[in-house]
Amino acid sequence: MEKQKFINLLDLAHINKKEFAKIANIPYGTVNNWGLKRKGKILAIPNWVEPFIYYYLKAKKLEYVTEEICQKLQEVKEE
Repeated sequence: MEKQKFINLLDLAHINKKEFAKIANIPYGTVNNWGLKRKGKILAIPNWVEPFIYYYLKAKKLEYVTEEICQKLQEVKEE
C-alpha cells in the first residue's frame, strides 16, 4: 500500500498515526516511518495494515449500531 492510501484510510477512520499506533499496539515511530525513504529504500507499509483499518471501521459501525439498538430497547422498556 502506498503512503497516501494509508493516510486516506486513517482519515476515513477518523484517526491519526498516533492513535493507529496505539490501537495496533506498535511504536508510533514505526508507523510514522512507513512510506519514508531510508538508505535509498522506501519503508513499506505492512500488508496487514489495510485489512486492519477496514476491520476497525467495521467494528466501529457495529459498535454504533449496537449502541443505537440498546438505546431503543431501553426507551421501549421505559414506556
